[in-house]
Amino acid sequence: ATFRLVAFGEAMVRFAPVAATGVDLPDEKGCGVFLRTVGGDELNVCVAIAQLDRDSKTPPQWISVLPTGPMGDVVHACGAHAGVDLHHVLRVPDSDVGIFTVIPELQAVHYQRRHSAFALHNPSSLNWDQILTSPAGGTKPWLHMTGITPMVSPAARTSWKHAIERAYDLAVPVSMDFNHRKQLGTLADLWATMKPYVSRLEVLIFSTGTLCELAALEGVPVDVSAVDEGDERWLSLMATLRSRWLLRRLAVCFKRRDADGVQRRWSAIAMADGVHTTAKLPIFHRPKDECGGGSAWAAGLLDGLWADPGARACGEPSPVVARAPIYDSSLVQIIRHADLLAALCQETIGDHSHVTRAELRSVEDAHKNKDIFLVNIEESKAASRVALATQLDTTLETMRNAGVVAILRAKNANSAIARGHELFSLGCRAIEVTLDSADWRRVLKELAAAAPAGVAVGVGTVMDDTVALLPEIAALGGKFALSPINPTGFIQACHAVGVLAVPSGLSSNELWDLHRQGARMIKLFHAGIVGPSGLKSMLSVSPLQALNLLPSGGVTPENLPAWWDAGARIVGMGTNLAGADINFAEGTPEYAAAAEQWAKTGRAAAEKVFAAWSQRAK
Repeated sequence: ATFRLVAFGEAMVRFAPVAATGVDLPDEKGCGVFLRTVGGDELNVCVAIAQLDRDSKTPPQWISVLPTGPMGDVVHACGAHAGVDLHHVLRVPDSDVGIFTVIPELQAVHYQRRHSAFALHNPSSLNWDQILTSPAGGTKPWLHMTGITPMVSPAARTSWKHAIERAYDLAVPVSMDFNHRKQLGTLADLWATMKPYVSRLEVLIFSTGTLCELAALEGVPVDVSAVDEGDERWLSLMATLRSRWLLRRLAVCFKRRDADGVQRRWSAIAMADGVHTTAKLPIFHRPKDECGGGSAWAAGLLDGLWADPGARACGEPSPVVARAPIYDSSLVQIIRHADLLAALCQETIGDHSHVTRAELRSVEDAHKNKDIFLVNIEESKAASRVALATQLDTTLETMRNAGVVAILRAKNANSAIARGHELFSLGCRAIEVTLDSADWRRVLKELAAAAPAGVAVGVGTVMDDTVALLPEIAALGGKFALSPINPTGFIQACHAVGVLAVPSGLSSNELWDLHRQGARMIKLFHAGIVGPSGLKSMLSVSPLQALNLLPSGGVTPENLPAWWDAGARIVGMGTNLAGADINFAEGTPEYAAAAEQWAKTGRAAAEKVFAAWSQRAK
């Protein structure tokens, strides 16, 4: 069947600041140059579809309400110029168009839409029977909406419900982008509105963050985060929620950006037969605009589904929890089609896609079953190498100036986080979170985010089986990684993601071999076997003075000055510095005793250690 897209929602005028090149601005606070464009998720989808087929006899139809007058004309003209069918758009007098303004200094968008024509429209003025009924022999409508609309106003919510209920009555397929906007209301309110309808949707699209929040709201255990996007735990969560909500398709778009601004984009759709994903066929691009990508992705998905009846037909929703990843299917090719359209859309400024079908096919044909790079990859790699090298230099200097790295090997995550904050306040400049700690991801992420300037937070106890976690560690904010050994591929894997590798050695031969492999700091472990005198003897051989050695194991507040005197710029200390209470559950006698010990003597001893290094470093 040929489909006719029908999309219902509000469009607004967008103001985004641009560089004031060649403009003589008055010296007034708040004065700036802004680019005016038009955007609205549902209109964006219509524009993207229209651009793919400008000569189509069944252009997408946008259903909305605009004011009469010049600002309503701006929005209307934008849709008409793009080739969107607007004959069901209502125009009402004495009303306003919605406005949103990008405010970079707040990293936020400010909305003015409460009194827009769309927010205040009369729901009875929209004839959904007429809009959604196909004439004999005509094209079949497909309704697309988002979770933005029911949160705009009571009137918009009523019309949204009328649209989806009438679509279901008429057997019109419906797709939905959940698209929760916190400025409009709570997640719980939106979910309560949408949940009764989701089992009959063709597809429900989520962002990673919203899906995690919604899972938590539903009481579904969540063990993923934004940095776990390549992990199969994500596929499991998607499969679980698709089954729980009896969805035909649950879609999630994943995006991860590196230090050079290059974004890696891929997506996944959970169905009753498994989770179809483009994780092994990502697209790399550098967005010129943060807006519009999600709308273009939805347009690409719908375009692909319409063209492939086999992929479009998926039967009734099934409660089967199918977690297996599927990397090769017709649906995977459709998802890739959507990924590419989203990436190409963000190659231009503004919410709307200008990508034609010929342009889309040209890139697809040139990259069948291969990663797609929409950036100059060699230039990007060179810039990334410079950025990573600079990051490693900075971390090395931070570690060399820290004197002590406090090792948190904790069985109590909350206490470890609290202790980390306390150590920061006492003057600690480096904290290691061991990978055998309880909930180490949360501990690392929270402490890395809270670390003051000039302070490094990293991980420890990296072994052969955890080297693969280094990209995740870097994304969580880890700046260095220590190991009691030299795991296979450890140094290279660390430095590839900007994490300073600190492998371990004991003898002069081992230490120099690690230096040859590229280690810029080396852990002397178990340092108690060598002792300060052994370290001093090693460093008396002039070539070994080039090594940045970090003695760990057997270092105490009492022998710490001897290690520094022997030539160590930094040492590792665990319980002797960070306290033993973090190893016990709160409420236990062991925790109470250790916490009392920390309060009586441990805190003061730690403060004395940091003060001693600060004095020595002057």
